[in-house]
Amino acid sequence: MSAQNAAPVGTTAASVDGGAAALKQLAGQHATGYRSVGVMVYDILKDAILNGALLPGQKLRQETLAELIGVSRLPVRSALIQLEADGLVEFHDRRGAVVKSLSPAQAREVYDIRVLLEVEALRLTMAAITDERVARLRELGKAADRQQEGSDFVDARTEFYAELYDAEQRPVLWEMIEQLRLKVGRYVLGWRLVGDAEHSHTHEQLIEAVASGDADRAVEVLRDHLVGVRDAVLELLEAESKAADAAAPASRARTPR
Repeated sequence: MSAQNAAPVGTTAASVDGGAAALKQLAGQHATGYRSVGVMVYDILKDAILNGALLPGQKLRQETLAELIGVSRLPVRSALIQLEADGLVEFHDRRGAVVKSLSPAQAREVYDIRVLLEVEALRLTMAAITDERVARLRELGKAADRQQEGSDFVDARTEFYAELYDAEQRPVLWEMIEQLRLKVGRYVLGWRLVGDAEHSHTHEQLIEAVASGDADRAVEVLRDHLVGVRDAVLELLEAESKAADAAAPASRARTPR
């Protein structure tokens, strides 16, 4: 994958308008099946951030979001607070809530920690792997590989790794892993969408390593995958940083004095 193929992040008028349209569409998709308005709003905003409808650095006005989704401001604020805990949103004294940006250095640190936690989680799973779990992983892996974009892709990957790392038995470890995965979720999706065949990833190799019962081999496959995705994400972030730097002088030149 070449980062030159990735669309640079920027909060232009066109991107904001497109984000509003995408947000309305997500609100329509999530309009039924929820017992709580708060959970619905949280899912809508999380999906919008992960799929790029709401861009890093974009200001999140509670009144505007409430109007677009069709709810009051209270569930929007609650959702933003929860998204802050997830590491997807940050609050500033003067700017209010914004979509959190991630620097290349921060992304590298996230992946360094992920490797440590996920390797440990995989070794714990390998110590008690069963044929039933392998069969379940095969089903979930195929489902994840069929998804190409959006929240369905993120959800399918989450379900696969929750099974792989035995989230039910190790909820604290899984919560730590999932929070780190969320921090880079949008960038992983961007990498997936612009990636070429050379960088395409399926879960088959990892599943076969797990099925073999060879923990060292499974760990090696997992670590290689995480490092490969890390490098692709860093390429995207560095390209976006260069694009933002290039756009800054032009923006200043247009500012009336």
